[in-house]
Amino acid sequence: MKKVKVVRTFGNEKQTLGVLTTDNFACKTLELPDKKNASRVSCIPVGKYICKYTKSPLFSKNAGKDVFTYAILSVPNRAGIRIHSANYARQLLGCIALGSEHKDLDMDMQLDVIHSGKTMKQFEDFMNREDFELEIVKGY
Repeated sequence: MKKVKVVRTFGNEKQTLGVLTTDNFACKTLELPDKKNASRVSCIPVGKYICKYTKSPLFSKNAGKDVFTYAILSVPNRAGIRIHSANYARQLLGCIALGSEHKDLDMDMQLDVIHSGKTMKQFEDFMNREDFELEIVKGY
């Protein structure tokens, strides 16, 4: 099983930024701030998780068609946590967004991620939509 690592490099009361790496793939990450794993307002705890490429009930409902993303399994006291595209922390409910770079898109003095949809597709293609072990560490 492939291993993927997210190193969180910065965090404040509004967001958590990091870098995702595996073999020959790297990108930037965006998460909610660390609020002690509180549901829908916090990033998930550091640790190791299994990720599976599955149909997302929420995204599928909103899109009116089947949408698949990576589900992050066995997050303590949480469910429905995924890796998906988003540009802003306010678009997340505890999930991890991927992008090519951190950049302040909306001039709110917070870094966002750019090219998220494209980066997600590249990651899913690189991973061949196979299960993987995700390790999240705090690097700051």
